[in-house]
Amino acid sequence: MNRILPLVFLFASPGLALCQPADADPPLTADRYAPITTDQRVDWIVDGTIGRRSLTVVGPLATAWQTAFNSPEEWGRGVPGIAKRYAQREADVAISNTIEAGLGALSGEDPRYIRSGRTGLWPRARYAIKTVFLAQRPDGSLKPAWGRYAGNTLNNLIENSWLPPSVTTPGQTVLRSGMGMLGRLGGNAWEEFWPDVARKFKKK
Repeated sequence: MNRILPLVFLFASPGLALCQPADADPPLTADRYAPITTDQRVDWIVDGTIGRRSLTVVGPLATAWQTAFNSPEEWGRGVPGIAKRYAQREADVAISNTIEAGLGALSGEDPRYIRSGRTGLWPRARYAIKTVFLAQRPDGSLKPAWGRYAGNTLNNLIENSWLPPSVTTPGQTVLRSGMGMLGRLGGNAWEEFWPDVARKFKKK
């Protein structure tokens, strides 16, 4: 459990940076879908990796959490270990984003989270869960997110070439991939519900 808890946060946290808010006007939703452009695809990769939220919020939080649990234990809790953890998360997001968006471009798979446009807690939550595994195609239909599956698997295999032994066993590698999908769920839920919460705060 001591090792699993930091992995849940560290390796799932990229998902919070991967899902970018839609910038269409009116807001882009599943019932008002517009296919992603090449420029938007590139922006999704860049912003999810070195965007303000990724660099100043999710990255530091993930690093602090992992350092508190000293995972990987080989890196210790000193400044060098903190730097390695932060750099590792950046590499993780950069690799997974690039693979997902790059391979997804072949079939028109949209890596962004597109808000449901639905009403009611459960219909919206169900959509957020479903779109962990499915992604919009140019016609707005939801189909398996093959690029996402590849990005979430291959990035962990690539990272095994430099990560310490304690987190590169077959079991830990599978766990990291699973946590990546869990992180996607967290990112989806954030993008689906946070705008509503933010509006309520603004009204007060």
